[in-house]
Amino acid sequence: MITPVTMNQRLTSIAVLLTNPANAQLLKRILGGQYALRHDLADGVEGSASAGPDLIVVDVVSLRRHRERIRELRRLADPLVLPVLLVNDRRLGTHAPIASELGNTVDDILRIPTSQEELKARIGNLLRLGTLSREQEEARRQLEGLVSALHTLNACDNVVVRAKNEEDLIKTLCRTIVDEEDYNLAWIGFADEDSDKRIQIRASAGPANAFVADLNRDWEQDPQVSTVLEGAMHSGRTHIIDDVPATFASADIRDRARSHRLGSAIILPLNIENGPPGCLAIYASGPEHFGTKQRELLERLADNLVFGLSALRSHFERVQQAAEIHYLAYTDALTGLPNRRHLLHYLEGLLSRPESGEEAGAIIFIDLDGFKLINDALGHDVGDQVLKQIGQRLQGAVRDSDLVVRQGGDEFLVVMFDAPRHSASLDPEALVEASVDMANRIIAHLKEPLMVDGHSHRLSASVGISLFPRHGREPALLIENADKAMYEAKARGGSCSRVFSEEMSASRQQRFSLEARLRQALERDEFELYYQPVFDLDTCRIMAVEALIRWPQEDGSMLMPGSFMPLAEEIGLIKPLGDWVLETAVRQLRAWHDQGFTLAMSVNISVNQLHPHGDVEHFAALVRPHIDPRWVHLEVTESTLMVDPSAIETLLAGLHEEGFQIAIDDFGTGFSSLSRLQHLSIQTLKIDRSFVSELDYPNSKGAALVGIIHKMASNLGLQIVAEGIETEQQRQRLLAISGGKGWGQGFWFSPAISAEELERWLQRQRDG
Repeated sequence: MITPVTMNQRLTSIAVLLTNPANAQLLKRILGGQYALRHDLADGVEGSASAGPDLIVVDVVSLRRHRERIRELRRLADPLVLPVLLVNDRRLGTHAPIASELGNTVDDILRIPTSQEELKARIGNLLRLGTLSREQEEARRQLEGLVSALHTLNACDNVVVRAKNEEDLIKTLCRTIVDEEDYNLAWIGFADEDSDKRIQIRASAGPANAFVADLNRDWEQDPQVSTVLEGAMHSGRTHIIDDVPATFASADIRDRARSHRLGSAIILPLNIENGPPGCLAIYASGPEHFGTKQRELLERLADNLVFGLSALRSHFERVQQAAEIHYLAYTDALTGLPNRRHLLHYLEGLLSRPESGEEAGAIIFIDLDGFKLINDALGHDVGDQVLKQIGQRLQGAVRDSDLVVRQGGDEFLVVMFDAPRHSASLDPEALVEASVDMANRIIAHLKEPLMVDGHSHRLSASVGISLFPRHGREPALLIENADKAMYEAKARGGSCSRVFSEEMSASRQQRFSLEARLRQALERDEFELYYQPVFDLDTCRIMAVEALIRWPQEDGSMLMPGSFMPLAEEIGLIKPLGDWVLETAVRQLRAWHDQGFTLAMSVNISVNQLHPHGDVEHFAALVRPHIDPRWVHLEVTESTLMVDPSAIETLLAGLHEEGFQIAIDDFGTGFSSLSRLQHLSIQTLKIDRSFVSELDYPNSKGAALVGIIHKMASNLGLQIVAEGIETEQQRQRLLAISGGKGWGQGFWFSPAISAEELERWLQRQRDG
């Protein structure tokens, strides 16, 4: 939870300019009560930002609308920082026009949806950025006053002004006092932070320096010393001791004081604002040494010391604040890695140097494959832990000279830099090879299982590479080109890397075009279902069908699901598209049943239809109005079972209880444990085509695995369906393995065909 910050005794003001009412309402619910939320940029005073907001939250639309006003407010606030947070829908990506606002009109970009913790952390960091800028400005003004005051005092001017740090000042001052004035001892101490009855002596000097060890620093045990030291430190008044030995209760210490020729002393208070009280003690050899003139001179000296210590502490605080401001501005709050602003600053410096023409390197853009499933299924807390571990792994995968950056969300970048270019680096192909090797090493590191809260998770990455100077000399362009290459890697199935080429720009445009057409096709109901028959291996009669989506094109061609379903998954269309497939399939099944064709229908279900918001009632509502769910086989891939296994197991059990039959598709290709099958509510195993193809080679491991799967399924009472049967030999081998009881599908029987063609086949089968 963010602790509310007050600005000049008022509640922090946040201007929320979000065009999406739902986003604005969500922000109000999360932050309301802690901050004064407003929905305008009025400042109340013409030409001043004094009554304006402390933080501005905008989205892309409102940023365009208020850009000039925001820039004006930021200009009026200068040198103070008026932070601006840009909220951007992660599904839209981070386009160059948006990214270019970073560091100009906005200070940070938050991609939504995201966790409340990250939202609060970003807002807290930006508010802290503004607060620190105010504190830094105030400290600067105070320091100017202190330096001016120091110039009016001359007693210890050289020591105070030339001191580089607090320790140097107090040690040098003690030495100067005893050297210039021939005193026997000088020491400086401050009250212990844990007890104001103890003193910490920080510096001492003089011929009697050894006596410091004899001082009783816990003055509660020595009433006479207590009266003097406590009086000076807490009353702010100078105390003079005319007879030092007489102040000690211990005869032994009195004798030591005399042996060190400590006759009299003056105790000068050092009261520094926002610090523990202290004192400067000076000892002379003779009694009653400190008269009025000496007292006034030494009080000026103490005043100089207080000013010097205050100035040094203020300077140290400013340095710390500047470092903290820099850290907050250039560091990702979640992972502690450099952020995009840091990356841009680094690249601008790197590429603008005069010798940059002799340097070469690569931008490696990393997008996690499978992170969205983990984040959606297990929540943002688990997702955040995964991202932290990913950041650590990336640092372990690269060289010490490389820069690892978190761009935001599940995107990371690595800058691989070689300078100056010599030997192999002069060869462009050598740089390509080195960057690809680095990308492959990163992918291998990320494939290793991640442990979060005792659970293992597997991820991979799609990696894009752009090279400088070959692919550009502008930071934003290099990042954009690496991003394009990353999408090319993702389009090839992920878990691989691609180096940017000019053709990828056209490919990216094609992807955007496909996305737009895909959304339009769903709205216009342009998709069709084809049906692949599932046969009895012995009788070759159709026992069931599998519904498979197709997308007719204007030129008469037909797009297969592999051409558009991964994109639908990526842009969030898989759930409505999956619902359309299921409802269309059961409508067709109802029509066939009405004609007397009592067969079952298999429908593939995506993990995003099951998680995180899948529920039994939703599936039942789509199916029950048309047909009894017992005729519907819902197919889930083996890898789906690995996403939050307990939740998926519960959902599958509920679906089976509702009447649905559950099948595991592509069995044998995932990482699920065979022992889990007995705990899952499944009725069918579909053997992956990669194993079935091995049946043409009787002695192969794949052929042996088919036999093992059949035997295991038989023992568990499960139906077996072999996918991808393409030869008579494969059918015969399956028939022998199953004892004549198995089912199968594949091109040997029939490809997926239209509903009309399948209906004619069913009619011929019924007619005999």
